[in-house]
Amino acid sequence: MKPAPKSVIMNALRCLIALLFALPLLGHGAFPALYMKPVCLQQIHSPTNITSAKDGTGRLFICDQPGKIHVFQRGMLLPTPFLDLSNSGLDRVFVGADLTVYSERGLLGMTFHPDFNEPLAPGYRRFYVNYTALPSTPTDNPSTPQDCVTVISEFRVSANDPNVADPSSERILLTYGQPQFNHNGGQIEFGPDGLLYIGSGDGGSANDNNAGHTGGSSVNPRPNGILGNGQDRRVLLGKILRIDPLGTNGPGGQYGIPADNPFVGMQQDFTNDALDGPMRGEIYAYGLRNPWRFCFDSRAGGTNRMYCGDVGQGKVEEVNLITKGGNYGWRYKEGSFVFDGLMSTNGIAPASPTDPIAQYKHPGSDPSIILPELGLSVTGGYVYRGSAIPGMAGKYIFGDYGATSGSANGRLMGLEDTAAGSGTFTLVEALPITTGNPFDLHVLCLGEDEAGEIYVGTKITAGVTQLSEGLPAGGIYKLVFVPPAGTMTLSDAAAIKDTTIYSESDFSNGSGSHFFAGSASTSGIRRAFLSFALNSNTLPSGAYVTGASLQLYVNQQAQSAVAGDFTLHKATASWGEGTSNSDFQSPGPGFGIAAAVGDATWQLRQVNTVGTPPLGTAWSVPGGDFIPTSSAAVNISSTGSVTFSNAQLAVDVQSWINNPSSNLGWCLRGPENDLLVARRFTSRNSTNASQRPRLILQYAFTIPPTHFESWLATHFPDKPIGFFLDEAADLDNDGISNRHEYAYGLSPVVADENSGFTVSTLPGSGSNTLHRLTFRRDSAATDLTYQLQTSADLINWTTIATSIAGTSALGSNGGSVLSDVVQTGTIRLVTVQESLAPVMKTRRFVRLHVQRSF
Repeated sequence: MKPAPKSVIMNALRCLIALLFALPLLGHGAFPALYMKPVCLQQIHSPTNITSAKDGTGRLFICDQPGKIHVFQRGMLLPTPFLDLSNSGLDRVFVGADLTVYSERGLLGMTFHPDFNEPLAPGYRRFYVNYTALPSTPTDNPSTPQDCVTVISEFRVSANDPNVADPSSERILLTYGQPQFNHNGGQIEFGPDGLLYIGSGDGGSANDNNAGHTGGSSVNPRPNGILGNGQDRRVLLGKILRIDPLGTNGPGGQYGIPADNPFVGMQQDFTNDALDGPMRGEIYAYGLRNPWRFCFDSRAGGTNRMYCGDVGQGKVEEVNLITKGGNYGWRYKEGSFVFDGLMSTNGIAPASPTDPIAQYKHPGSDPSIILPELGLSVTGGYVYRGSAIPGMAGKYIFGDYGATSGSANGRLMGLEDTAAGSGTFTLVEALPITTGNPFDLHVLCLGEDEAGEIYVGTKITAGVTQLSEGLPAGGIYKLVFVPPAGTMTLSDAAAIKDTTIYSESDFSNGSGSHFFAGSASTSGIRRAFLSFALNSNTLPSGAYVTGASLQLYVNQQAQSAVAGDFTLHKATASWGEGTSNSDFQSPGPGFGIAAAVGDATWQLRQVNTVGTPPLGTAWSVPGGDFIPTSSAAVNISSTGSVTFSNAQLAVDVQSWINNPSSNLGWCLRGPENDLLVARRFTSRNSTNASQRPRLILQYAFTIPPTHFESWLATHFPDKPIGFFLDEAADLDNDGISNRHEYAYGLSPVVADENSGFTVSTLPGSGSNTLHRLTFRRDSAATDLTYQLQTSADLINWTTIATSIAGTSALGSNGGSVLSDVVQTGTIRLVTVQESLAPVMKTRRFVRLHVQRSF
């Protein structure tokens, strides 16, 4: 998803059209198609945390790494920071000398006390922040050396303005030194037990063995076989900490240590006496490298489990379920793989560290580690418990930051229990994002609003305040559901390519009526390759793939075939389909025939010269070049139609539509370790068209902007998405506030002579007078509530007509709606009448009260 200039984005928002259908039911493991809707662009440098106060206001609070906390409300970023801890405010946050370069220091997290909105509770109006301060900051937990100091502080919201914190209310709870600039953790969150959890990194540098790390040294080569901070329970680094922010029994008396924390009053005891000493009671879990983001699944329907993304070293990224007293292995292990075996030799390796529930590796890293190559730095996320996307309920959504240098290539992924409470999880390597995944943005954080909907904090550049097109490079996106708009089936034989390669020979079967996969004999493995022609014209204009299924037909099994998994893998090199045809050859088509020019074989992806052996372009690895991790799998136990379907297939197809030159198709593999378990599949050359391969695509159109977003884009085409418009102000000085300009369907920047709001009187029955009022309303403005109100004293107001969320106006309290008719487009003119007795005629005030929901 390449970031576009603001004018392009605004024009796109203005023109988007969507066909909305009923929400389909989604089965286990199916992630619905999603759209990353931009809600705030080009106003924040580096969003590190997105959260809510859960106080009914609908506000989002966004931490910007240089030190400001912003309020995002009703689709707009408020101009005044909620709290400014940067050098333009309190000068608390230390990011580094040069803010234009990459740094892991700064304002890293915030959270609100669970009782924030309870006036009689001790936590009322309290919130907490995690930031790094200057290395000279006083701390009872210094490090040597000391690059910066982590500060966990409490603040209170101003008693006079809920959108502004009281900067003088800071109460520092806990501080600890950081020996290097990176691996500062940063997440703070209240658990379901009402206690404050803090993510602390191992202190930085690499390998957890530099100066300031237990047993480490800055002298190269740095030592191995040492404990490091992650495993040393005498220090706070490399841990998940748990404290009571309103308690007093912790060091310094500014916080409490829960009595049931796992290491309270315990001693660390190793054969090496130098490693012995009292453990820190604040520690809840340990053996972590950089637990950048974690969450609790504690909303309604949740499990209360704690998920944590722990950033890896040079090979493996991991997601853990954090439990009390758990040891997650670092620095002995990276993920589930041994990182420093000398720790075992030295008798300081953990006996049985807890392995991740999901892990993936860095592209191009250790080939002996068989994991999907998905990214370089995990960004933990949230378990979805919102209501807008039912098909995502209970699924853990997280991301990867992507490359720290060069072009951004962030990714969103998913994780789900294979069975409720089983502890076994399925990793979805790329969520089906309609605009592509991975995308050209860094994923800094994920967050939730108070309804449980998920947001993604991104950045185009790597430097903390490094600009993009002269503007701040951070962005906030909301994950929204994309309803399916249509389905198409690709089955034209001319648009399909397929072939079989054979491990025991230089044979092929490019134009035969079948292809094969699996083990066919003691020495023979078959693999098939197939692809479909895909390009920018495959789907209707403006459509995106939301689901993909590949339907194949099995018309024969090997004689000893038992049920087995057949997998599709994205090919990474081009391959040929020549004219070889083994349909009528002995000993049978399953054994292939000598390759023709253009065919692929086990050794060659393209035969150029036939012979013994044939010559041509070789695969990088005999047997074909493809991604080891499958895009989809099916267990096949009999003949007949089989369907491969997975979110990754949709991602594959969308990537090929976006870039047809990257369409190298899939490799189909079957069981290869058992004898005679191969299957025969009908190819594109079959005379039975109904049994040929079929690619079934679901597609949808981009989600349209809200009516308010369209109105803003129309009248402020050069403003960034999510900019602040003061709804009470009157930009064009025509006496109509900006909110009422929107409510009337008028322009806020061009003075209007007639607002449509009129008052007149007519004779009524007897001595009464009829009071007749008109006002405009926009039936498309479903975020507005119109209340026509009257008063005799400007203090007490009575509502005599109401229109809510675009519905027809209804009279009340003596008011009668005479008409509610179309004036132009979606603008309607409402006429309301009330009868005034003589005693009520002496003084009458009228107003149209308009409220906009969030």
